Amino acid sequence: MAADIAQIVEEGESGRNGYRVPAVEKALDALEFMASSAEPLTQTEIAAGLGRSIHEIYRILLLLEKRGYIFRTQSDRFRLSLKLFELAHMHPPVNRLVECALPVMRELSANTDQSCHLVVREGESALVVLQIDSPLPMRYSVALGSHFPILETSSGAVLLAHSNQAERDRIVERIVAAGEGQGTRAEIEARLNEVARLGYEMRPSLAVEACTNVSMPVRDHTGAVIAALTVPFLPQKAARFDRETVFERAKAAAETISAALGAGEIIASSRADPERRDYPFSN
Repeated sequence: MAADIAQIVEEGESGRNGYRVPAVEKALDALEFMASSAEPLTQTEIAAGLGRSIHEIYRILLLLEKRGYIFRTQSDRFRLSLKLFELAHMHPPVNRLVECALPVMRELSANTDQSCHLVVREGESALVVLQIDSPLPMRYSVALGSHFPILETSSGAVLLAHSNQAERDRIVERIVAAGEGQGTRAEIEARLNEVARLGYEMRPSLAVEACTNVSMPVRDHTGAVIAALTVPFLPQKAARFDRETVFERAKAAAETISAALGAGEIIASSRADPERRDYPFSN
């Protein structure tokens, strides 16, 4: 293993951001390309998709297969395994978050007749790390592991609104420069400022008509927002609870998860001082 690493580093070249490691870059390119495909791919298709030769890709695929990141189907095609997903959930912060949130979200879904999901920020994307389906036969939910542009979701808006100012400014600047259709800088800032002031976002979904996103922040023991708990409220005749009830129960669930992560004293302090605006449940 050490020899393999030494060989990879030798292949790299020093640059502004340190060493480049072409072999690692090829492996990551292959994983990302395969993740973008819903179907298993042949070695030839992977090589063509990456603009590389079959010879370059061959050893990379063998190594990824040996380490369990991909597997070969009976038709000699390759597809991703669940190892990356498993590794992500072994990461202590995510593992602890999911562990604390799972029973609370199950109860929330049962007591609202709605699906709910938990989202963290991954760079400029919103990543779904936990999803609980509504108990009703008709439901709306998002797929576990899905990525969304950060301002296309209420979860992302909650996370971005509570990011540190420098990071928030950088992401907003890039979104505005890219012209992603999320509004002008003034409109984006107004939205984020309102989310920060209220401590949550409740607005019509940008993706599904008649669906209202109810998104609440989840905090850790330092008070930092590390996740967003979101209920995509979908009214239907079989649902027993109205939007106001769902809102209150989602808010309480986010408080419960935050308390389990060590934010209990912050919650108690915010309740004792309603004028505080640094905690989302103070309003």
